[in-house]
Amino acid sequence: MIYYRDDVIQIDTWKGAYRKIGMCSNWTICDAKTGEILLTASCIWLMMNEETRRLSKFPDEVRSELDKHFTNTTLPVVAKKWSPRDEMSIVDHVRNGIMPRWSDLDMNQHVNNVKYIGWILESVPHSIVENYELASLTLEYRQECKMESVVQSHTYVMVSNNGKIGDYDHVDCKHALQLETGGGEIMRGWSIWRPKQYGNRLGLE
Repeated sequence: MIYYRDDVIQIDTWKGAYRKIGMCSNWTICDAKTGEILLTASCIWLMMNEETRRLSKFPDEVRSELDKHFTNTTLPVVAKKWSPRDEMSIVDHVRNGIMPRWSDLDMNQHVNNVKYIGWILESVPHSIVENYELASLTLEYRQECKMESVVQSHTYVMVSNNGKIGDYDHVDCKHALQLETGGGEIMRGWSIWRPKQYGNRLGLE
């Protein structure tokens, strides 16, 4: 469905506890007139010690204050570990030499995690971006990315027709952001793409 400038949407958000080291934020965006759900999103936030850069539990006084605002909620599914070598048929697309800019850094002097979404799209094949639209995205952040980092973006297209995409009703991709030096993994992700409502779909080049 296409929405225009004068359309009105409603945004609902709520939070819940996530173990002892974090919290879960949830959002629902719907059509204010019909109630149709347009988008849902969930995110797990974890506490990190600024000195050790390791995960840390919430202080008891902070947790007790937050608990007043938490609601019972279904936690999002955290994706399991995977390796491209585990898949029988994949096509790997790589974008090298991605470097952060000063404007990409947050107050902790590492790349803001929202920036990673754009870096993922850098390696998605043009034939998918042009003929499909993003329907679902799951991201799992693995470590910090700093100003001096140089990043590789990998998109693994899950296919079963000798590495080519035909007239599929959806396309599944797995993603990885890695440091070019040392190969450390910054982020991994999963995406589902559905056909656009217009235009012809092309084969994967």
